Amino acid sequence: MQLALAFVIFLSISAAAMPHQTTAQAETVALLRQAVALLQAGKLDEAEPLVRRALAAAPQNPDAHNLLGTILDQRGRSVEAEREYREALRLNPRSITAQANLGVLYARSHRSEQAIQAFESVLRAAPDHPQATANLGVLYAARGDDERALPLLERANAQRPGQYEIVINLGVVDYRLRRLDDAASVLQAAAALAPNAAEPLYYLGLTAMARGATDVAMAFWQQALAKRADFADASFMLGEALRQTRGPAAAKAYYEGALQQDATKFVYYARLGGVYLSLDEGEAALDVFERAARRFPDIAEAHYFLGVAARRQGAFDKAEAALRRSLALKPDNADALAQLGYIVGQQDRLSEAEPLLRRAIALGSRHVYAHYNLGRYLVKLRRYTEAEQVLQRAATISRDCPEVHYQLFLIYSRLKRQADATREQAIFKELQAEGLTRQKDQTCEPDNRDLPSAFESKPTTGNQ
Repeated sequence: MQLALAFVIFLSISAAAMPHQTTAQAETVALLRQAVALLQAGKLDEAEPLVRRALAAAPQNPDAHNLLGTILDQRGRSVEAEREYREALRLNPRSITAQANLGVLYARSHRSEQAIQAFESVLRAAPDHPQATANLGVLYAARGDDERALPLLERANAQRPGQYEIVINLGVVDYRLRRLDDAASVLQAAAALAPNAAEPLYYLGLTAMARGATDVAMAFWQQALAKRADFADASFMLGEALRQTRGPAAAKAYYEGALQQDATKFVYYARLGGVYLSLDEGEAALDVFERAARRFPDIAEAHYFLGVAARRQGAFDKAEAALRRSLALKPDNADALAQLGYIVGQQDRLSEAEPLLRRAIALGSRHVYAHYNLGRYLVKLRRYTEAEQVLQRAATISRDCPEVHYQLFLIYSRLKRQADATREQAIFKELQAEGLTRQKDQTCEPDNRDLPSAFESKPTTGNQ
């Protein structure tokens, strides 16, 4: 979740009364002071004519250019505003106010590096400048540079206590630095400052989750959704917590809500599609992953998950195309290689399947269903010695795959090794019975597995 950045413009004039000040200069100062008062009251329409009158009388006055820049900036005329700020700095290179306001303009126009440089320049000249301190802290927090953001935000909070934007950013930085006690305290203060804001509650949930208090975290996220019904991040994190504690069926509605509320994050598609697959809602999973692949054509996992879902529905042509696209983007994905090897093998294209599965094994030496499928295809090809080696390796990787032992039983039966065949048949029956007793899906086939963890999510925070 990206926090809103509320940058502060600094209004001042440096024209103080001087012993030999002319009447024209005094009038200019008076106009500018009146304009500052109007600007502080939000009366742009009344302030602008006064500033332009001052500029007509004193075109070399840097404060007048800075104030006009401020007005234009607030009207959204950033190109003209930048020109005025730069003119103010040309006329007075030491103008802290113009430099600070130019930094704000850079920040608002997403030129964060230039904004950081401007605010750092202000703080070198005026280390206690409150607006530059706050704005620089917020910028560092926005890009995830929390070690630099923390002291700035702490200083800004001391300089200007009770400013929501400073407090919420400080709380987020504390959370990300795992200063969890500080985070909880600061975020509670942010929630008190903005009772209708959902963001403090969301981060209080993340803080509680990091402390292992899952139920407390879920309560905070529910409160966040009560404040803002379309809060996708809160919906998603509720889904994450429920999936881990109560299973995919409990999480499904929240994952659906997150994706409906925000279709721009791939992880929302990945999680929802994975839940549909685990609940055997194959058509729904296929639809979600098709949408993901269209929206994120350059993410290898989007095509990989589409391939898995299509294969689960028996749409082998669609699955093969998706997996090949995934491998074009990420050639060393052992899961995609194993899935593609399975698919082409099921179509009796065993000469294509073998190198794919061997490559998957080379990349993931403990990839059990790559071993299993290679082993059974070698059995089909009657290459029993090779098949035995591969399947024995699969059996050492995992004992939860009865089919491995069934394939070994076939090998030993055909090789007339009766004692070995009897042993493997007994193991096969024992594992099948164990799976039924525990109501546990014990199989090597990816059809009955959750999606491999090719993509893991993290809580969405302000630096993402």
